[in-house]
Amino acid sequence: MGRATQTAPPYRDDPDAVSLHTTPDDYSYDDAPEISGLPPSYADSETDSTAAIAAPPIHHVTPRSTRTNHNSPSFKNGKPTVCDTLNLLDPKLDADPVALEAELRANAEAAPTPYIYIMGTHKETVKRGDKKETQHITDFRIVLNMKRYLYNNFNALDGTSMALTTVENGEKTHRGTILKCRAPGAKQDIEVGMPKATLTEWCHRYCASPRMLRIFRLERTVPGLDTTHLKNRLEGLIAATNYRGNVSITFPIEDRYTDIYTCNKINKWRLKTWVCWIFYLTFLWIFTWPYLFFMTKRYSVVKAEWPFSITYHDGSKKYTTVTEEQWFEKWNVAVRRLVLDRYQGEANEQMMEGVIARPADPPMPGTINTGHAGVDSAVGILTQGFQVARAIQSGGGIGRGAQGGWGYDT
Repeated sequence: MGRATQTAPPYRDDPDAVSLHTTPDDYSYDDAPEISGLPPSYADSETDSTAAIAAPPIHHVTPRSTRTNHNSPSFKNGKPTVCDTLNLLDPKLDADPVALEAELRANAEAAPTPYIYIMGTHKETVKRGDKKETQHITDFRIVLNMKRYLYNNFNALDGTSMALTTVENGEKTHRGTILKCRAPGAKQDIEVGMPKATLTEWCHRYCASPRMLRIFRLERTVPGLDTTHLKNRLEGLIAATNYRGNVSITFPIEDRYTDIYTCNKINKWRLKTWVCWIFYLTFLWIFTWPYLFFMTKRYSVVKAEWPFSITYHDGSKKYTTVTEEQWFEKWNVAVRRLVLDRYQGEANEQMMEGVIARPADPPMPGTINTGHAGVDSAVGILTQGFQVARAIQSGGGIGRGAQGGWGYDT
């Protein structure tokens, strides 16, 4: 792990950050911009007097290796967003089904990038004169890249685990339509009529359509990843650090979609950021959104499945690389230490190996470790006294102040 040549500035969420490169799963485009963010990173006020001797947090900044900048994240509805959609325009793909199929197969060979996004936040009430203000504080934000676990034997050149499939007739999706629907003659799981269309057939249908505004979507999925198991294990790990804040663990996927637009001026304009902002600020989106919605035919019929594991009919599982529990056992020490260090940003595996190689865990935020048991105990009692006094002052009661731990709401 290379060392940074200079100390990076403290992390600060950009409240004006908003991603214009993502689209919702169901094409329900939201033309009104949603700008959200979190306040600056947290530093325990009661530990200011001991900051000089406390272990400093990690300031390592992982080099950007993907399209998403995890050092300056954006949020939507309180959840972190990633660059999940790649847009393509090529006039050759509008009318040449052979070229379209070749392009889809080539894009399917590129695996998506699934992440584990671990965040800890709490609310802090600050009294300013006669008024009280509530601030949302980010205690830690750890981003873990899981892409290498989708390749056989961790070999990025081996994409044989990928399966390129088309939708079943009974599945509701966009089939060259405005709204989602099933294939003609199909009702839920009961299918009547012809077998499902192949990729070649869908490409011919798309290129034969006379509609000027069309979008063909390739979706990359990561089936077989037990997110519930990983979430429970990570939440237990964080609770063991005496963290008392709100923990959010999500699993966003970067490059989940590739959208191929027909090449014309309208589609070129709708993909330009500055044009979108002009329509937002002038409220012209009120008129253009209905037009684009009803005039665009969408095809969302092809999936490239990159399995973390495959479940067979007899209930047995085959993992591409490792199980969820094996992954947790390998990296739980690094995650725990990054939480205690209040780390914010992407943590690659090389960095986490260096964190695991440390001789011991860092001290819990709000405490010090001088190596002298008597001094540490005395300072701990004094710190807890400040916490109790602060909790009473903010209306939280003695119980909340005496509960110990760190990152709780005040």
